[in-house]
Amino acid sequence: MNKKDIFIGGYYFAIIFLVACVLYDVFSDTISGFTFGFFFAIFYFINRAREVHQLMEGFEDEHND
Repeated sequence: MNKKDIFIGGYYFAIIFLVACVLYDVFSDTISGFTFGFFFAIFYFINRAREVHQLMEGFEDEHND
């Protein structure tokens, strides 16, 4: 496992954690403002993980030449 995988793994962990938080709130019927914050944070982390993945791919391509 290299540093890139560990770094991206943090984003994946955050996405899974936020999904679990939203699902817990939905199934326990305790939807509040935090639930909506978690929901929007999921999309932020998905978008950010995509950007970081693209940047790291470009970074590896530059250093492998």
